Amino acid sequence: MTRLAALAALFLTLLAPPAWSQPAGQFAQAAYRTPLAGVCPDPFIIQKDWLAQSEHGGLYQLIGARGRMSQGRYDGPLGATGITLTILEGGSGLGLGDGETAYSALYMGNSRARLRPHLVMHDLDNAFIYSRRFPAIGVVSMLDKSPSVLFWDRATYPRGFHSIADLAAFARSGRGKIYVSTIRRTFGRYLVVRGVPRNVFIEGYRGDGENFVINNGAWLNQGVVSNEVYQFSHGRNWARPIDYLLLSDLGYTIYPGMLSVAADRLPALAPCLQRLVPLLQRAQIDYVRNPAEVNDLLFRFNQAGMGAPWWRTSRALLDNAVEVQLANGIVGNGPNATLGDFDMPRVAALLERLRSDLDIRAKPGVRAEDVVTNRFIDPAIGLR
Repeated sequence: MTRLAALAALFLTLLAPPAWSQPAGQFAQAAYRTPLAGVCPDPFIIQKDWLAQSEHGGLYQLIGARGRMSQGRYDGPLGATGITLTILEGGSGLGLGDGETAYSALYMGNSRARLRPHLVMHDLDNAFIYSRRFPAIGVVSMLDKSPSVLFWDRATYPRGFHSIADLAAFARSGRGKIYVSTIRRTFGRYLVVRGVPRNVFIEGYRGDGENFVINNGAWLNQGVVSNEVYQFSHGRNWARPIDYLLLSDLGYTIYPGMLSVAADRLPALAPCLQRLVPLLQRAQIDYVRNPAEVNDLLFRFNQAGMGAPWWRTSRALLDNAVEVQLANGIVGNGPNATLGDFDMPRVAALLERLRSDLDIRAKPGVRAEDVVTNRFIDPAIGLR
């Protein structure tokens, strides 16, 4: 190439719009080109754990906005890999049938979609709890920390809450209640076992905050930092400053929504996962760097009621969610330079916290290596 031609090529490159400003789906087509046809199932099916939100952005990034919306699912070409990706909505009774979970769908299928997923979003604590009933192995975690929080009205509790001891003192004060999903397992039981009096808890949280409002902010409420914290700060019959405490900062350090495969399907899917997992790592990084296309897709998907008629995510909420996830290390590399891998000592430490709570649903003598693997992770892919 002559020097003049090289300069002309450079000039055209500088004038070209960035990939994320190109027409719908072009970024995915250009960025994700690893050949998967003949290696991966087609379509490749991923079951989510909840309705479409920013925490799932990396999955939709693999398709971009050129896919097809339908009730409970989003389908489209997985970049230029040669296969189709199907993303199924989650939530028992919503994207899944009543009483079904993402991890049960690994073995029994999603009865609404009439499909059996290849990967599902599965929390690390439940992976241990159900390691015999629904044995599953996490192959990549798009989130490094859980976005789950306890939130409160800042004016009512200006000093806030920073520890389990603070929550125990709040319980003894009799000022209010703590509204959570359950105290029979997972983090609710974790708090009770570590000294927060049982009688302060009210169970039944399912994404709602009516008790918080009705009790004029005297209650602490379970929520998600990228959703309820923003919503109650800007509306939802409250519109006042909210503060929060990440449950991971209380020592309950799960990997949330890790993408997991049924243990008995791992050998057959291993060649596919060897190529697919690095794409998932890269897609999560691409999403948080430039979320505009996918956030617009999520907004339109939810506005059309494709998940649940009451589930809406404004563009402002979605944009804030990305900022909040990065600021809190929810999307991040963990202790090293790799996004999506598992810190095995952290996994083993959580198991020891849970060990006394495990019952017949768990594999006898379950180990960290039984529920997660870094076998398919590309250690060179990380958020810089």
